[in-house]
Amino acid sequence: MSESKQDEGLRLLQNEQINEFNEWRMNNLTLKLVFDGKDFSNRDISNAYLNGTSFNNSDFSNSKLRSANLVQSSLLNSKFDGADLSNTLMMYAILRDSFLTNSNLDNTNFMCAELQRSDIRGSVLNKTIFVEADLTDAKTFGLDKDNAFLKFSKLKGTTWE
Repeated sequence: MSESKQDEGLRLLQNEQINEFNEWRMNNLTLKLVFDGKDFSNRDISNAYLNGTSFNNSDFSNSKLRSANLVQSSLLNSKFDGADLSNTLMMYAILRDSFLTNSNLDNTNFMCAELQRSDIRGSVLNKTIFVEADLTDAKTFGLDKDNAFLKFSKLKGTTWE
């Protein structure tokens, strides 16, 4: 039986074949990728074109996602503990109830992202963009808001309120 398109994309990502994945993705732009509940922990998937992909309940703990494109992706209840998300595009991403503790969020762009009830404690913020992001009830204790751009963000229930 031949491998489905979804399975082919997943295999390339999990094997860290990012150049091949990005080429495959460009040839399958209309395919709605659904990788819910998958394990991407301890993998290097930096520079991957993951925009619009569903990764609900997935594990990215200790992974490298540097300069990845996760624009408009759904990442509900996902784990990014200890992940390197530096320079990652997360605009309009849905990250409600996610765990981003002890992560590198340098230059990460969360513009208009939904981060309600997410835990970002212990993460490194440096020029991190949360413009118009919804951080309602997010766990931010101990984070220096001076290292983040928070213009028009919803901060109700955070220590940054």
